Amino acid sequence: MMDGVIKVGLGIMIKDENKVLLGHRCEDYGDTGGIYEPGSWTFPGGKQEYNETIFEGAIRETKEETDLDIADLEVFNVVDDIQPNKHYITIQIIANKFEGELKNLEPTKHSEWKWFELNNLPQNLYTPTKEFIEKYLERDHKKKR
Repeated sequence: MMDGVIKVGLGIMIKDENKVLLGHRCEDYGDTGGIYEPGSWTFPGGKQEYNETIFEGAIRETKEETDLDIADLEVFNVVDDIQPNKHYITIQIIANKFEGELKNLEPTKHSEWKWFELNNLPQNLYTPTKEFIEKYLERDHKKKR
């Protein structure tokens, strides 16, 4: 058991018009203590560190994984990601602006980073990423009505 501690996870949707950035998790990458789904496509993100704000954490995690600098951040949603022996409060953050050249800075963790159209996403999405996108599309659809 994870000693009864709830941890904070951060998932960052970087938007480029109607495209989002997804990283493919390596099949053989070890369990990081988060929700373990090797071979899935995921948003940049990770665990919030002690003494950092959620936006500082989002900026740091994105930079560490992709070398992109994100800005114009907003909290989209907060969800419980509960699995056997693990409980995360995941803060879903949207980055409306970014700059820099996309690089794969953690090649043992992600085999690649790719931009996908929101209406043409890969099948094997990381569960929290899939739920984030579904909620985003649902809310976006309601706004357009």
